[in-house]
Amino acid sequence: MEFVRYLLGTSPPQPINETDDVFPLHMLDDTQTLRQILVGWTLHFNDVLDADKLHASLSALLDTGDWRKLGGRLRLKNGKLELHVPQRYTESRPALTYSHKTSLVNLRDHPLGSKLPNPTDKAAVSIYDDPVSFRPFVARDHHPETFEDYLYHDTPILSLHITSFNDATLVALTWPHCIMDVLGQQALLKAWCLVLAGQESQLPPLLGARQDTMAALADDPSEPPEEFTLKNSLLQGFAFGNFVFHLMWDRFWNPPLETHILFVPKQFIDRLKTQAQNDLKSASKEGDKEAPIFVSEGDVITAWMSRFISSSLPAPRPITVLHAVNTRLRFPALKQAAGLYVQNMALGAFTFLSPETAQKRLGQVALENRTHLMEQATKGQMLAFLRHLRSSGAAADPAHVLCGPSDGLLLPFTNWERADFFNVIDFGPAVKAAGEKSEFRTNPPGKMVHHHALNLQRNQSNMNVVVVLGKEQQGNYWLSACLLPSTWVKIKESLTDTV
Repeated sequence: MEFVRYLLGTSPPQPINETDDVFPLHMLDDTQTLRQILVGWTLHFNDVLDADKLHASLSALLDTGDWRKLGGRLRLKNGKLELHVPQRYTESRPALTYSHKTSLVNLRDHPLGSKLPNPTDKAAVSIYDDPVSFRPFVARDHHPETFEDYLYHDTPILSLHITSFNDATLVALTWPHCIMDVLGQQALLKAWCLVLAGQESQLPPLLGARQDTMAALADDPSEPPEEFTLKNSLLQGFAFGNFVFHLMWDRFWNPPLETHILFVPKQFIDRLKTQAQNDLKSASKEGDKEAPIFVSEGDVITAWMSRFISSSLPAPRPITVLHAVNTRLRFPALKQAAGLYVQNMALGAFTFLSPETAQKRLGQVALENRTHLMEQATKGQMLAFLRHLRSSGAAADPAHVLCGPSDGLLLPFTNWERADFFNVIDFGPAVKAAGEKSEFRTNPPGKMVHHHALNLQRNQSNMNVVVVLGKEQQGNYWLSACLLPSTWVKIKESLTDTV
């Protein structure tokens, strides 16, 4: 929409400072889908943290080398996004927006703070409120809520909003999704923690600040070409139109979606894993002698949620699970790089579940997921996908490159576990006082107890979205899911039974 207004000349003027340093955004950053997502990420610590120290260290990071790119302002030029960075940060043009609120009560005594999710010592799954309920903790009043708010104001792309209680601290970051993916978040937090700890000498450089690493990989002639195995499964032409029709039909007829946060304790995960392994052993005895018996916890969680979604549909229907696979973990050149990438570097991989397959045993569905991912999430297939985006012109929005049956129900499934935020984020140097001092405390000082994210630019076109927020120190998982009410009924009913 904004690009249309730009072409028609109806957009207001953007505040341009000719002295700013200009950084590009890259092929997997500047997409129409990511322009519709403004990430609000809240980290919950059961310690009293020094808010000003956190702010000062993050500001210092954004004034170091190419890390300065993250202190930029979004601008649109010839339909392409850029980041304009002040040559020198000032009080009127800071590296980031900072706000701090103090509530002189304990978290459990605060009307809203008392409702925040907390880990429990129970073996059962706990279900909490929609993250949007905690919007007041995400950002200051009058924070940008649309992509356009960034374009037409001199607003830094990063915002830091800290809420302090007598015994806890909430640290919230917001940014447009076109800036970074989840491993970009990890890179930013790793660097921030180093500066906070006074270890600037160990700070890795920010890589890919000006050169598009993903485009270079796609164009590298030394990388042998590999056929894109999903080429014949691409939704194109009539098939894509049929998929969009089903998507719009679902939006029109279905009731409003419900988003909840789930705390899934280790004991429950262990029961799921045991059930999955037993399912696979039984399948092997029934004739499939070559059936592997290994599936990951991520496979099991994917199967667990997929079965609920399938069983709650009014009529049988295929399910296409869309996974975000991060290329940093697939390309040796990226994995072994002597620095950190803060950008978007994820591509899609698909698991196709027929109505019959989606209702098989937990282990069989988990194995189906693992089989599809093992075929697609290789370096060769990721490169083939990347080259398809380049050659087909689909790089403008890779999210529109979909595969599977045209009547399939899309299930976007994102797993943040590899980012390992519960261990990577260490705000220990900013701890002023321990908030939780009981013998039941399980996390070290400066480590968070919970985190969640939301899209400040709410988009009801999202359906059946599942985010695995990660695994904390004790092996418990946090999830966020946006599902139909009928699916939540199935989930809640199941929690009263054995797995």
